[in-house]
Amino acid sequence: MQPTSTEGLQLLAREIQRLVEAEEPGVLAVVTSVSGSAPGKVGAKMLVLADGSIRGTVGGGVLEARVISDALNALEDGQGPRTTEYQLAELGMGCGGQMGVYLEPIVAPRRVVIFGAGHVGTAVARVAKLLGCHVTVVDERPEWASRERLPEVDVIATRPFAEHLASQPPTSKDHVIIVTRGHDHDQLVLEGVVHRRPAYVGMIGSRKKVKAALEKLRDLELPAEALEAVHAPIGLDIGAVTPEEIAVAIGAELVWLWRRGAVPEDRRARPLKAKRGAAEG
Repeated sequence: MQPTSTEGLQLLAREIQRLVEAEEPGVLAVVTSVSGSAPGKVGAKMLVLADGSIRGTVGGGVLEARVISDALNALEDGQGPRTTEYQLAELGMGCGGQMGVYLEPIVAPRRVVIFGAGHVGTAVARVAKLLGCHVTVVDERPEWASRERLPEVDVIATRPFAEHLASQPPTSKDHVIIVTRGHDHDQLVLEGVVHRRPAYVGMIGSRKKVKAALEKLRDLELPAEALEAVHAPIGLDIGAVTPEEIAVAIGAELVWLWRRGAVPEDRRARPLKAKRGAAEG
């Protein structure tokens, strides 16, 4: 089998572009080395989609089935690109050679929407960008939600929270972080997002405040699973006090969620200690 043709490269490039625009995952597999007799040649390329379907080929047969399986595992474990060596005899292939295949996951940046551009919100935005996220910050105060204060942020929405929620409600791919300048604003945003089942909802506050907020949600007769999905008080328990420490705790909770799938109760945060005036401006 020859390396991917020019026409094949164009087809793969168009399909990768489609995945990126649709925010759909996939894995690009490239044959990087061949020793002895093997079905693939260096430079052969294959795109593996999340459903296991493929575009292109790295040689077919048992080897290709194994590459597809390893590519899907690469999407699942989140450990990033890797090169895997295949001993073809161990796969039951008579050719008996060896192939190295580079696997590169194609994953859209995780989307983080931060309601509140105060000290905590600004610090969380910096941490989220360090984690490779696409970050939106929402706050109606232009003196806070400004490019000068938030140079790394992808989108700054300088408008009331209710207006933003009405025009751009969160989707199942959004991670919503609620760190506004007051309890009423936090409650408004919480009630506006929780029923939409985003990928993550976290809200800052003491346990007393959180309990009162969740009681108000129960009065709205929302499903129990929607209430249980709220991460509040937000952040892992690292004893965070300053806005920067709180941002690290929130980032750590997101990483835990992404890598392990859930945040266990015994690792949840104590009430964050930053004073509302100092934290939110």
